[in-house]
Amino acid sequence: MSGQCCAAGEIHSGTPTGKVAKVHGLDCYIAEPAEGVQPKGVIVIIPDFFGWELPNNRMLADSYAAKGGWLVYLPDFMAGYAAPADLIISVRGLDDGGIKAFWHLLRVMRYLIPFMIKNSPSVAKPRIVTFFRELKKAEGADLPVGTAGFCWGGKYTTLLAHDEERENGKSLVDCTYTAHPSSLAVPNDITKIRKPTSIAAGSLDKRFPKTQVDECEAILKAKTEKGEGEHEVVWYEGAHHGFAVRGSKTDPVESERGLQAEAQAIAWFEKCFAKAK
Repeated sequence: MSGQCCAAGEIHSGTPTGKVAKVHGLDCYIAEPAEGVQPKGVIVIIPDFFGWELPNNRMLADSYAAKGGWLVYLPDFMAGYAAPADLIISVRGLDDGGIKAFWHLLRVMRYLIPFMIKNSPSVAKPRIVTFFRELKKAEGADLPVGTAGFCWGGKYTTLLAHDEERENGKSLVDCTYTAHPSSLAVPNDITKIRKPTSIAAGSLDKRFPKTQVDECEAILKAKTEKGEGEHEVVWYEGAHHGFAVRGSKTDPVESERGLQAEAQAIAWFEKCFAKAK
């Protein structure tokens, strides 16, 4: 069970090197390029169930900033209702059986239910769109903007790729990347995509099964062939849900898949930003 839960995975070791500040009205983790390097673009991470404070998400933001030379924002799009990092332990405990599993289930539900209420699409989408509108009027006025979404966040990067929300007639994002998205409405969410989109999918992810992945790939391939933007879907054998953020570091296969997904995102943004100039 835990291997397929949106909250499964591992807390990665390491220390985030960015800073925390208010950005466009939201608490935000900020990762910047090396000192003296002018940002070549802005990346906004829309995270998974664990939100902006999970060390894994922050260290991924640091990596994007260092390797891509971008200004990277990881905002609190969940208004403080993200799951605590140690909930990963309880999710794993669901597989133990007995009274301990029941206790872990209660603990998971304690956070999951408020999260679902406080971060329903009707609440979360306006919050996210408002942030991108303000970004487009400020930093994004002169720099290309990309967004990377994981699990819960993958739904919203996909909605932004529809290019239905604009600021003074300008697109809010130039391109999107999502890994192991959850809650996608396939095919509807995919057929509406207009901005360049890259998707990373794992073969062991039951929340984004191969039937859906294949359907998404067929739709996006047809769009690319028709000249309706460039899109891609990359398939990772041996990768569970969450592999791009919380993948096992003790499993050499999944650890390597996580690094490959990171490289996919960086290469995608570099290519799209070069065309956006």
